[in-house]
Amino acid sequence: MSDALFTYWVGMDIPADTSAADVADFNRFYSNVHRPEVLASNPGFLRGRRYELAQDDPRGPRGPRFLAAYDIESEEAALLYISRNDGPASGRPVYSEGPSAWQKRQTKWRLMWRHILNNPPTVQVSASPYMYLVGMSEAAGSDASEIAQFNDFYNKIHVPEVLAGYGFVSGARYARMREFMHPAPGSPNYVAMYGIADEQRAQAFMQSRLTADPTGNSFSSGPPSWEKRDTKWRLTYRQVD
Repeated sequence: MSDALFTYWVGMDIPADTSAADVADFNRFYSNVHRPEVLASNPGFLRGRRYELAQDDPRGPRGPRFLAAYDIESEEAALLYISRNDGPASGRPVYSEGPSAWQKRQTKWRLMWRHILNNPPTVQVSASPYMYLVGMSEAAGSDASEIAQFNDFYNKIHVPEVLAGYGFVSGARYARMREFMHPAPGSPNYVAMYGIADEQRAQAFMQSRLTADPTGNSFSSGPPSWEKRDTKWRLTYRQVD
């Protein structure tokens, strides 16, 4: 996805009956026209990567079919985007209309994240062709101390165990900075992104998820704020470009 200090996600769906030719038109426009326009029109946006959903949450549909992740160079640039978004329409970029499939798109996610962790520090999750995403929030009602315990456990215990247990090559964590759009009951407070090295490993992992019992793993127990966490979605994405 991204290893920048800040990242902005846009998740979109298009009608399920869209023809293959129209999907191709959608992707060409998104990659070759819309993405460059977004980067050119938003100061501090460094680059954008595009992904397509490879496996949805085993519990039922959760993720948008297409996901774009834009790296943002600084907090100032992230706050500028938020300010323009919240300001008058006259201050926001105007983008090209696009082909028919683009016109029929439904934006499902618009989320901004702040970086917390890279493990290993020198390996970028965005270098992997597949990503496994876990969006979760600490237990409801957790105070500041309990949230700190949640994050300490997540960073120091759980992420290393997940990397070792599944053979992922990298992991990163982000905290939600701003939810612009997300289906009810709302977006997670945190997202963990794990890089999968190649197609073969990704297919094996996704096959294992079809029969896996999320409660039947051997990962360590954590503090109460961890044990009563709310996992919003578990999704696997394939990088398009």
